[in-house]
Amino acid sequence: MANVKARLTGKRVALLAANGIHEHEFWTPYYRLKEEAATLIVAGPQKGTTYRGEGIHGLDGLLLAPTDAAISELNADELDALVIPGGIYGPLELRDHTATLELVRKLDSKKKIIAAICHGPWVLVSAGILRGRRATSPTDMAVDIQNCGAEWVKQDVVRDGHIITAEYFGRLPQFLRAVVDAIEG
Repeated sequence: MANVKARLTGKRVALLAANGIHEHEFWTPYYRLKEEAATLIVAGPQKGTTYRGEGIHGLDGLLLAPTDAAISELNADELDALVIPGGIYGPLELRDHTATLELVRKLDSKKKIIAAICHGPWVLVSAGILRGRRATSPTDMAVDIQNCGAEWVKQDVVRDGHIITAEYFGRLPQFLRAVVDAIEG
């Protein structure tokens, strides 16, 4: 088999974790970004915490990877991208977390890649960075995207400049192709 060059060598990507994050939307990007040799930083509200995924009832799922850093410790200048998994309870916690919203705003101002899947765009709504942009999500949060001044579109994945959104976990292959392409580019 021929050697395949890892596409994200030297790139630093933060992957957010919180209780209630959808496990597929955490673990699939986790391994895909590692496969491309990105330096992956798992970050949550607290450093050194192992959060529990969404599971069946919201907070009874698989354990996520322990956090390497608290979100408040992350420096937007030192990141190339941020990935926000969905789920229900995880994004609800993150959209009410001041340090998360500040990081998202700083990354947006620097035009760094910000990718959110499923209900992850709730964080972008709360950070106030979607006004005038196009985004997708599950249909149950389309009104949230529209009410913040963005255009909601029913597509698998939407890239609007440096912001990438995807409908739900069934779109992970397309989402991660767009994320890897954007970070590499």
